[in-house]
Amino acid sequence: MTYLAVVALLGALIFIHELGHFLAAKAAGLPVARFSLGLGPVLWSRVVGGTRLCLSAVPFGGYVLLKLAGERDYLTLPLWRRIVFCLAGPAANLAFAVGCYGLLYALTPVEHSLVGCLAQPLAWTADTVQAMLAAIPKLFGHGGQVSSLVGIVAEGGRFVGGSLPRLVLLAAYLSVSLAVFNLLPLPPLDGGKIVCDSLVAWRAGLARYYVPSTACGWLLLIGLVAYATVQDVWKALA
Repeated sequence: MTYLAVVALLGALIFIHELGHFLAAKAAGLPVARFSLGLGPVLWSRVVGGTRLCLSAVPFGGYVLLKLAGERDYLTLPLWRRIVFCLAGPAANLAFAVGCYGLLYALTPVEHSLVGCLAQPLAWTADTVQAMLAAIPKLFGHGGQVSSLVGIVAEGGRFVGGSLPRLVLLAAYLSVSLAVFNLLPLPPLDGGKIVCDSLVAWRAGLARYYVPSTACGWLLLIGLVAYATVQDVWKALA
């Protein structure tokens, strides 16, 4: 049951991330064609307010598809709207992490104060972000430190061990991880989109490299996921 809880947690964190993008798009006046939880074949869908809400077959993933004809229409949108749209997913994960740390603070057997209830969760979230940023350079020198979904579920299940506070702590940690990872300046991640959009806004001629750079980014991410998955499966079988 513990491992199933970690799987459910990952799905919830992805939903929160994509919900952030969706709400930001609506707030910024961007038309949304589809909001999907999951990837691959659509298992269920319904049109609500002009947006098709979908539940797809592969639970680890999701996307918000803007109602645009193509890349050119996307690049004609005001830059600030695109940046708000991209930042909203990571921001939603960070806000969720603050909430998780707030719950942990409330469960801590110490004397609580209003200032502590507000400040301590923010401080813990900032500390987690700082620790993850410091760990990023090490990943390039030690590929074995990269974990796939297989590794996250396995290690997460062992860490939680049936403890609710540990599950909440894991939720905060993974939520911050998802935010930090998506802010890396690599297309097609949110951070990469912000960098590419800003460069195109600075020099329009760079638009010709938008799609190729995104395609290269996808290949790199797929290769990284495949490598990490093989490593984690090998560890599990060893």
